[in-house]
Amino acid sequence: MKTISYLFAVIGLLLCSSCSKKDRLPILGEKTFDTLSGEYRYYQTPDFNLINQLDEKVTSKDFQGKIQVVDFFFTSCPTICPKMTTHLKLVEEAFEKEDGVALISYSIDSQNDTPERLRQYAKSYNINNDKWAFLTGNSETIFELSKDYKVRAFDDSSPQGTNLIHDGTFVLVDGELRIRGYYNGLDKEDTLQLINDIKILLKEYPNEIRS
Repeated sequence: MKTISYLFAVIGLLLCSSCSKKDRLPILGEKTFDTLSGEYRYYQTPDFNLINQLDEKVTSKDFQGKIQVVDFFFTSCPTICPKMTTHLKLVEEAFEKEDGVALISYSIDSQNDTPERLRQYAKSYNINNDKWAFLTGNSETIFELSKDYKVRAFDDSSPQGTNLIHDGTFVLVDGELRIRGYYNGLDKEDTLQLINDIKILLKEYPNEIRS
C-alpha cells in the first residue's frame, strides 16, 4: 500500500503545525471574489449523496453546521487503515458528547464495502453510529470526492490483482464547509493536534450554529 499526499495536503500540515499555538486556524484552499456580494468566498467541500453503515441515505446536508473530520479508507485494507481508524477512535471519544462534531469515513471499495460490511467494521471498533458515518457509493464518485477534499484516492488495479490506493490524511472541515487543516492519520501526536484544533474550532461557532 502506498501513501501519497498532494502538495496541498503537505502545505496544510505545515500550516497547522505553525498555527498550533494560535487561537484561530487557517482557512485552506483557494478563495474567489464574489462580485455580487463584494466579498471573498473560500473553497468549500463537496456535496454528496451516499449510503451509510446503517443502509441509510446520507447527504452533505446531514452534516450542515457541524465540524467534520474526514478520511478515505476501505475495510479490507491490511496496512494503514486499522491504524487510521484507531486514531480516529481517539477523536470520537474526545468529542463523544459534542453534537457539533462528526466523523466521516469514505470507503473507496464499493464492490466489497456494503452497508452490512461497514456496519460490522464499525462494530469491531465499538463505534457510535450516530457520531461516525462510514459511507459507500459508486467508486468513481468517491474518487472524485477525494479530489474535492484535496487528498489522494484511486484504483490502480490490474489483471494481476486489486490495488486500491489512498493516503493517510485526516481532513478537518469547519461548520461552513471550509477546510481548516490536514493531519497525518498514522501519527498519534498529529491526531492529538487535530483534537486540540477541533476544540479551537468549537470556540468559533456558537451553539445555535452547531445544533
